[in-house]
Amino acid sequence: MKIFYPAKLAMGAAAALLLLCASSCKDEKETSYAPYDPNQPITLTDFYPTSGGVATKLILNGSNFGNDADKVKVFINEKEAAVIETIGDKIYAICPRKPGDGDENNIVQCKVAVQIGDKRVEYPTPFTYQIQTVVTTVCGILGAPDDVITGNLAQTSFPCVTYLAVDNDNNIFASLRNRNNYYHENKVILVNEDEDMSRLLIPDTGAPLNQPCMLDDGKTVYIPTDNGLEYWTMSSENMWSPIKQQMKPNTGETITIDFKHSFAMNMDDGFMYIRAKNGILYRVQPETGLTTQVTNGLMSGSDSYMAFSRKNPNLLYLAYTNNHCVYTYNIKTGEHKLLAGISGQPGYIDGIGAAAMFNEPRQLILDENDDMYIADTNNHIIRKVTPDGKVSTVIGQPGKEGYQDGSPEDALFNRPFGVCINKEGIIYIGDYENQCIRRLAIE
Repeated sequence: MKIFYPAKLAMGAAAALLLLCASSCKDEKETSYAPYDPNQPITLTDFYPTSGGVATKLILNGSNFGNDADKVKVFINEKEAAVIETIGDKIYAICPRKPGDGDENNIVQCKVAVQIGDKRVEYPTPFTYQIQTVVTTVCGILGAPDDVITGNLAQTSFPCVTYLAVDNDNNIFASLRNRNNYYHENKVILVNEDEDMSRLLIPDTGAPLNQPCMLDDGKTVYIPTDNGLEYWTMSSENMWSPIKQQMKPNTGETITIDFKHSFAMNMDDGFMYIRAKNGILYRVQPETGLTTQVTNGLMSGSDSYMAFSRKNPNLLYLAYTNNHCVYTYNIKTGEHKLLAGISGQPGYIDGIGAAAMFNEPRQLILDENDDMYIADTNNHIIRKVTPDGKVSTVIGQPGKEGYQDGSPEDALFNRPFGVCINKEGIIYIGDYENQCIRRLAIE
């Protein structure tokens, strides 16, 4: 079931109606809705809802909004909101993250403004923004069969969801795993919360897929499999049609891979990096698949999930799942060192460096400050790791499995595997045993 923030429980139908109208009129909007007229005033009447938090879906009413969303700007307390659609007398927008400092109750009273060209007008009624950390469900149904059902998000269901990636248009790519037949009917699904839709991209990948990697163009995704040198690639340029490819040894190179669990994109040199379970790190040219060995000095014998630092493009972060720890590796200096956790010892402790403990950490992501968010699978929680190795629990109850949306005090997960972060700072979670994708807003 699709669940919105408490302030938005009554909004789903209105948003869906607006999107349906926008979609059905897309080809005709040039004639159905007049373009913005700079010689006429922009008028504002009201907006809905009048309260909410990050990623609240807003419908703004008025006139002379035109028919080109690219020309319309919406501001919540001077912080720009994402404008999804404009259809003459309505604007559909997404509330940005934390548009101001809150009072003692974490409430921010926000001005709402619409700007087109050099004209700007404000609604007389403020938007009440609630600063919060909360998890909600995007799609998926606990107990659903392994068959994938797509369509709107309320009806979307699938088997166990593992690892995720998200592009610049908020398309979420999720690897799905058939727990009853490990090497058959594993799938990839596309989910878009803004458009209230899901679509099956790959009906059967054979070997299970692992952590997707989004290229720096934000339009191409690569997904490694458990099987030898195979991986899949999809691009918006060909409507996300899947292509199976193979890593190829560069001249004079040999590739020795047992299992591979994640690609990591280096935004500086333009290569993807992948670590085999035997501890060898490879560099892969995205367009050709040509592969070169970087080092054989990483930890072997464990699954691993990786991401590059946003501030230091040479620094690779690795979660060693079976060894219950997180390391960094500098691809220039070769330095490989512990960041947090105790190698070989599962457990749960918040702390700094080797004073902290994990229990099968998996996919990790980094925000613009290089703060890491990681799925701590067997602790059933999402953890945060700072660049200096300080580990804290963001949401979930350590050691307690379950399924519940809500605040950090209430939310429950059941073996989360995957995490990804969109450009608004919203974190999506692949909640494996609960068969759903969750949304985490952190403030």
